[in-house]
This record gives sequence, structure tokens and C-alpha cells, in this order.
Amino acid sequence: MMDLNALALFSKIIECNSFSAAAKKTGVSTSSISRKISQLEASLNIQLIERTTRKLRLTEKGRIFFENIQPAIQALNSARLDLLDNNMESSGTLRLSVPNGLEESVVIPLLSGFQHAYPDICLKVLATSTHLKFVEDGIDIALRVGELQDCSLIAHSLLHYEHILVASPEYAAQHRLPCTPAELSQHKIICATNWHNDAQWFFNKNQQTYVFDINESLSLNHYAAILSAAEKSMGIAELPSINCKQAIDQGRLIGVLPDYSLRVYDEKNLKLSIVYTANRYNSRLIKIFKHYCLDHFNKDKLESGLKIQHTNNLGH
Repeated sequence: MMDLNALALFSKIIECNSFSAAAKKTGVSTSSISRKISQLEASLNIQLIERTTRKLRLTEKGRIFFENIQPAIQALNSARLDLLDNNMESSGTLRLSVPNGLEESVVIPLLSGFQHAYPDICLKVLATSTHLKFVEDGIDIALRVGELQDCSLIAHSLLHYEHILVASPEYAAQHRLPCTPAELSQHKIICATNWHNDAQWFFNKNQQTYVFDINESLSLNHYAAILSAAEKSMGIAELPSINCKQAIDQGRLIGVLPDYSLRVYDEKNLKLSIVYTANRYNSRLIKIFKHYCLDHFNKDKLESGLKIQHTNNLGH
């Protein structure tokens, strides 16, 4: 029978991309983890991880094995959390930091379900564009956009998204929407503020890149404001798909240039993660909230849904 502890440790190593980091998170010594993985590889008669003094990487068979065991690992974590819930009262205060602009589209739906499931947990939420310091600012856990820069923090990816162009149906009815990036120059553009420098958008189609020099008619430093301006037919707006998915689903906005992919920032930064400090790993409230977040985004299938299916342009 396969060692479930070894499977969990293997999953944690890949998640951390390091034996030593996995050891810190789990409280198991690096030598014990290494021995467990060697025993697991021997029982499977395959090499799962290629190790060097500087880095590790999955073998092809290791990658397939890792992907296949993830549902089981998540199910075990959920079962463990259910046992905790049945044996201990879930109560207390959780202090949460979230990014500006995601309150309506992501945060409130998430927290609404969480408080329904855990009515005795009080949530104190601070929406900010600043990455607060966990200890100094009294933050227990955070939702953050982009790559994790601090190796002392633990992060779990919740979803990936993209940047897209949108407009209101009313704007589309009054203007011929563009068929190519070059035709954007004929329209009013709403975008995120680039205060000191001229900005560019990069469009890709059929392995070719098209550059558009933005001459915006309105720039704002908050995506909620950009969303509102687009819904009021003030022009064609650039938005992260997580900010405008609901508006598109409800018909308040439609996609523009759906045959082109838009690159505004480094693609690797386009993800939302749940983040907390390593020394809070064993906090019961953090475990509850972390597992709820992972289940919430998995069940709603937001990651696949956020690849927006653009509505056909109305102005052609």
C-alpha cells in the first residue's frame, strides 16, 4: 500500500519547489523528507524528482504522477478539516488583506459563502493596493495578485486570469467596434493610469505581435472605476478578466477584439493567490480559510471560466 504521508510530502515539495522549504512548512526534517521520497520512488520503481545541489525538477513521469494525485491530496485535506470542524468549535477573528478593485467581483462572493459556512468567525477586511506587512500590520492572511517575492511567506494559487478589452453594448451600438488593434485609434480608450510614461498594449494573433501606442481619453488608477466608466459607455476599456467577468455574464459589457490576446503585464504575474506567513501555518482559522478558498475556486471553476468567451461585436 502506498504511503499517504510520502504522497503528501511529495506534493508539498513540488508546491514549495524545495526540500528545505517543505521541511519548514511541515515540521519534518529535510533528511526525513528525502528518505520518504526515496522510499516512494523505490516503491513505484520510477524517479519522480531530479535533484541537483541548486535546484530540483520533476521528471516527466513525476509530473504525471503529481497531477494525478492532487485530487486525492485535496480530498484528504478536506477530510482532515471536516474532522477538525466536527471536534472543535470554529470561532475567532481573522484579519484579511485583499487587493483594491476585486471587492465586488471576487472578495464579497467568497466571504459571503465563508460566513454562511462559519458564522462564528469574524472577518476584518482591509482592501489596499499596498502589500502590508503581516506582523507589523496585524494581518493573518491575504489575497494577493502576482508572483510571491518574499520567501518567508507561503502562497497557494487560486486562479489565473488575463487582461481583455471591453465596451458596453450601448457604445458598440453607436460606434463601429475595431476589427484590428490599429483601429483602436478611432476610439476613446479607458485604461489604468500610467502617470509618467506613454503606455503600449501588445496584441498577439497567429504568432504575430501587434503594438498599439495608447492615446487614452481617460486613465484611472482603480479598476473598479474603469469598470464603471466602461459600463457608462465612455469608451473601450482594458480590464482584468476577474474584474469584469460578472459584467460580461450579465450582458453589461461585451468583449472587443476577441480574436487577439492582449498582453499588458508580464503573463506570469496574472494570478491570484492566498498568502500567509510560515509561522502561522498551524493556525486553525488560517487552515479553515485556506481550505475554503481552495474549495471555493475549484468548485466554481473560475480559473477556466475567467478565460472570457467574448460576445460577438455588435457594431459591425
